[in-house]
Amino acid sequence: MNTAIAGGGAVVFAIGDHFVQAAATAPGEIVAEAVSHHFHSGIDIGLESSFAAMGFGLEEGGNYGRKYSTGDAASVEKIADDFMRIFDELYHADINLPFEVSDV
Repeated sequence: MNTAIAGGGAVVFAIGDHFVQAAATAPGEIVAEAVSHHFHSGIDIGLESSFAAMGFGLEEGGNYGRKYSTGDAASVEKIADDFMRIFDELYHADINLPFEVSDV
């Protein structure tokens, strides 16, 4: 992940029509974006408080967004844990299905 981050890359993780994407915006920082009820009718508007508890805010574009530091292995692990929590607990996606991963 550090190579993609250093190179200014972006990646989308998806299970079905649920997605979380991450983009390098500066050295040691990524911005994560998760699909919201504005773009996916199966996502409850009530999840806004759950995303807020994880440090995400509803962005002007309509998705949930958050900045993360990637300064150390623990920071990167936190990002992975948060993404899994979003798919499992917030989206209720079947995490036994394979993730689709796409470079953007």
